Amino acid sequence: MPARIIAVCNQKGGVGKTTVVTGLAESFSQKLGKSVLVIDADPQRNTTSAMGVTEPEFTLNDVLYGDPDNNQKIAPGVAGDAIIPAGEEWQARADRGEDYPTVDLIASERNLASRERDSMMAREHRLRIALKGVADEYDIVLIDCPPSLGLLTVNALTAASHAVLVTEPRVSSVEGLSEIVTTIAEVQENLNEDIELVGVIINKERKGRSDQTYWINKVRSDFGDLVLDPPLPDREIFARSQAASQPLRSFGSAANILRSDLEQLAQLIWKGSGE
Repeated sequence: MPARIIAVCNQKGGVGKTTVVTGLAESFSQKLGKSVLVIDADPQRNTTSAMGVTEPEFTLNDVLYGDPDNNQKIAPGVAGDAIIPAGEEWQARADRGEDYPTVDLIASERNLASRERDSMMAREHRLRIALKGVADEYDIVLIDCPPSLGLLTVNALTAASHAVLVTEPRVSSVEGLSEIVTTIAEVQENLNEDIELVGVIINKERKGRSDQTYWINKVRSDFGDLVLDPPLPDREIFARSQAASQPLRSFGSAANILRSDLEQLAQLIWKGSGE
């Protein structure tokens, strides 16, 4: 079966895409038993850091730059050269009786931002070409897109089979959804007719906030059944997990509710992205 390649996006920053991507990666591997590749397509490299990788030798920037000795041509499958295991805490440990698939990563770096200015032919297809024959070694590939509608996001959407949107229940994030939906439609029309929107995740919910309730209702009105439940609560443990470069399971029972929520979302994404 071909891999499900999921671009996780919203062009607004601060919506928590990194915590969603890393949380889903943990759930797909440890709860659903799926082999996972995470691609950090954001020059801020927050996902790379959160997954315990500090100084990668070969990154997505190198992949997308291409062969300097051959007019920057992209070799099909070259992304395989950049795949590394996520940090030790993300992998199963036999001494704890754990047995689940590995989580791998294609890391980012700050210089990835320069790829937004690339002008070579077929520049929107470079990630798709680089993943040929590589993505299908995994059950699911999660692409953490940058908070923009630039070339890196378009590359991710062109390579992806599906997209998942992440939003906060506040005005700038929710209004940004319409823009990314327009971009997905343009990519579908011109670059990747097979991409489909599999759902919208509401992140950083604070129950009892009337302002948030309005925007949550707005998202549900606009997207209907595409809204994936449950919404993820705004919890400090997400930030602690990211800062420590550890999965949520490292925080024991304090993370149980969040892990359960993410498992439900992972199951919905898996079902929604099926054939």
